[in-house]
Amino acid sequence: MKNKPLKSILWDRISGMKTMLLWAVSFLTLLPLHAQNKTVTGQVTDSFNDPLIGVSIVVQGTATGTTTDLDGRYSLSVTPDAVLEFSYIGMVKQNIQVGTRNVINVTMLDDSQMLAETVVIGYGSAKKIDLTGSITNIRADEIANRPATNPLSSIQGKVAGVQVINSGRAGSDPEIRIRGTNSINGYKPLYIVDGLFNDNINFLNPADIESMEILKDPSSLAIFGVRGANGVVIITTKKAKEGQTLIHINTSFGWKKVTDKIAMANAAEFKELYNEQLKNQGLDPFDFSSWTADTDWQDEIFQTGFITNNNISVSGASDKQSFYLGVGYSKEEGNIIHEKFSKVTLNASNEYRLKEYLKIGFQFNGARTLPTDAKEVLNAVRATPVAPVYNEAYGLYSVLPPFQKAQINNPMVDIALKANKVKAENYRASGNLYGDIRFLKDFNFRATFSMDYDSHNNRAYTPFMQLYDAEVADKVVTLGNGETGVSQYKQNEIKVQSDYVLTYINSFNDHNLTATAGFTTYYNSLERLDAART
Repeated sequence: MKNKPLKSILWDRISGMKTMLLWAVSFLTLLPLHAQNKTVTGQVTDSFNDPLIGVSIVVQGTATGTTTDLDGRYSLSVTPDAVLEFSYIGMVKQNIQVGTRNVINVTMLDDSQMLAETVVIGYGSAKKIDLTGSITNIRADEIANRPATNPLSSIQGKVAGVQVINSGRAGSDPEIRIRGTNSINGYKPLYIVDGLFNDNINFLNPADIESMEILKDPSSLAIFGVRGANGVVIITTKKAKEGQTLIHINTSFGWKKVTDKIAMANAAEFKELYNEQLKNQGLDPFDFSSWTADTDWQDEIFQTGFITNNNISVSGASDKQSFYLGVGYSKEEGNIIHEKFSKVTLNASNEYRLKEYLKIGFQFNGARTLPTDAKEVLNAVRATPVAPVYNEAYGLYSVLPPFQKAQINNPMVDIALKANKVKAENYRASGNLYGDIRFLKDFNFRATFSMDYDSHNNRAYTPFMQLYDAEVADKVVTLGNGETGVSQYKQNEIKVQSDYVLTYINSFNDHNLTATAGFTTYYNSLERLDAART
């Protein structure tokens, strides 16, 4: 066998080393890819294989997350070592390691512990496992742990079949639809607060709510007749727990801002598009030589708003008596400059057991609200970006170009010149007195007398407003008829309700029997007085 030359042997070894080096470099290059993000998709369903809307999916230990859409589908960018937490009200939370999977489908199971809980149904209560109707129970900690001034904002995206839409306006009532729009009379559900019928719950402090039941289908709503056509939201406020004396202090604060503004054309793009439109219409191009600004009107009107919620409560109970007292203060600045909202709430209850079979008590909820002087965003997305906001020489806001000023004003007219020109003050007092007696072992009779007082006071001032306009002789134009004005209204509403309910409860063999009979009286009175002067 002929020996290889030394040069050939060295070259073979160098080639082998190069190959090993290339493999090593490739391996080291691929290692970081395992830590890079990848997109995981999937669908979340219930035990009947129906898609679940609004399931919360969060990367464990982070604030990164998403929710499922109308088809129960989701998409999330994560690392392979991430653990996904799937949570939904009334269902067992699941933690799933991503690993090498790109598609993770999840089936959520009913929480067996929640099935044993007692929920409020109409004029009584029952164990959830005994119910055939669709009723969702939301616990206190799921309502109070969010920085919201309205309790409905806390359940957004958390309840199947319930759509909650927040406008983002400070102190505004969210729009809630239970299983869509079900009635020609609108979509608003019936609210029942401690047994009293209401048209909203914006006067309640979320920290004072013990539980919230949402009745969604005809079998659950039958007892309320036509008033329950759009669903029923039943609120039970907090009461003291026997054998405990507790003081709770809870405070939170934060900031909010608009993070996804509407994409609009800048000044250069607008000039090009507008003159192209005029050209297509056979018209001469517009002379923009006097309109050289580049204004983002959304930046002008939006702000970073501050929000805070503060609550303190004292509760105590013995075998004879229990009491609860809660006071709350909320303040919220809107997404639009100059908007602000504040609310003070009071919740008090006391129950006294006269005999083992007889108890009496009362419940009171009160609120003083200063609503925001709300403004609109519409003009800010309609106004041309070539117009300046302000004329420093005249100390006035500027009009828009001739092709717009006849239709809309400078957005700052409403946002700044009319800021804080509407002063409103609302009061709400709602409460009841009740007596409860148990007799003949299996019978219980409860009489409740409730009253709700609602007062709205509103005063609006129309100021004298002038703008800078280079096309008029003295460069100043007056808006409207040049007159100031003031308007005011006062509205009072009183609701009185009485409930008489007799309940029979018995168990025999493996069966449970509950029978309820009763009637309700309801009185509603509304008065309003308006006046205006210019």
